[in-house]
Amino acid sequence: MGDGADRVALVCARDNRRLGLQVLLKEDAAGGDGSATKLSFPVGRVEEGDHAVSSLDRCCGMTGDHARRALGHGVSSAKALGYWVAGARLLLTTTRLLFAVKGTQGAPVPQTLSYRERPLPGRDANALASHLARHDLYCDLDRLCFFSRWTDPHARTAVGFFLVRIPDDLRVAAHVWRAPDKVLIGWRKQEFHLDFPTFSSLRMLADFSSSDALFSEYASR
Repeated sequence: MGDGADRVALVCARDNRRLGLQVLLKEDAAGGDGSATKLSFPVGRVEEGDHAVSSLDRCCGMTGDHARRALGHGVSSAKALGYWVAGARLLLTTTRLLFAVKGTQGAPVPQTLSYRERPLPGRDANALASHLARHDLYCDLDRLCFFSRWTDPHARTAVGFFLVRIPDDLRVAAHVWRAPDKVLIGWRKQEFHLDFPTFSSLRMLADFSSSDALFSEYASR
């Protein structure tokens, strides 16, 4: 990840009837040297096209000023909104879920794209904007709730973390659902490797027993 690009990470949350709050994590298998399995949140790059006019024109639910206040005033309003667009693209490529509205004042139209659809329009910002325009859809950025921002002073890059509530019956390939407190217990037993932003995020999430409690806390900020 040392390419100098800013990134976004998704904290996809759902409620399990038996286990309570769960989050979606990418699992990298243990290496041949016996090292612990690495767990991390889905991460993607913020591309130039994410804050282009053509992309922002197909989005709603979030203003540039609001995005800039959330991320910090060291970034322009357009670039701040680009983090949300990158998050929506990452959500689509990870879960095939796209939160959108039909027309500028339309009703919510959550889409789950078929696995037969190749390539996914979320692979780049231009493709996503074209997909939205073709179907008269606007990406609903309000469905992504700002969670935290981590900076790397050496690489001069940042990662914006976003909360997204996921339907409990949605299947996601190549990822696992885990309760934050259970992951932390496994980490203490050296069953998992966690980088510091992932560990810190899971520690904050472990204080919540449900997605309702989690989103009521962060959506009001």
